Amino acid sequence: MNAKVNRFERILKTKVKVRDDERILLSMEKKEEERLLSVLATLGTEKEQALASFGSQKDETFTVQDIWFRRKAIDHLDSRICREGESLCGVRQSIENTEARLLEKHRDVKVMQKYISFLVEDLQDESKKQEQSELDDIAGIRHGSPKEGRR
Repeated sequence: MNAKVNRFERILKTKVKVRDDERILLSMEKKEEERLLSVLATLGTEKEQALASFGSQKDETFTVQDIWFRRKAIDHLDSRICREGESLCGVRQSIENTEARLLEKHRDVKVMQKYISFLVEDLQDESKKQEQSELDDIAGIRHGSPKEGRR
């Protein structure tokens, strides 16, 4: 029975390690999400400034080439915002999947812990019963029935 408990404890350690690895992965994905949100906020601010700059220069004269370059810079910011937004969606989907896997791993660990504690309780009960039986045998020998001594 001890061997069985030890075997399941080794399995539990493996399951805990896998769960901890999922936690680390989730942490890294959340950091990436925060980074992407920060990048998107920065790009949004840059785009607003570029649009404000583009619209506020009414009195100055620009060449068509200057206007074209400014518009291309705004388009470039738009495309970066779009790419980073897609990356953010991918990271959020990955976070969702990792959270689901982590929940499942956590359940596996809890089930294994309950099973091991059940085995340990059974082992302790069995040990107590065996000990009580040995004590009863010793008491029976020491305080043998008076009928046995008279024969």
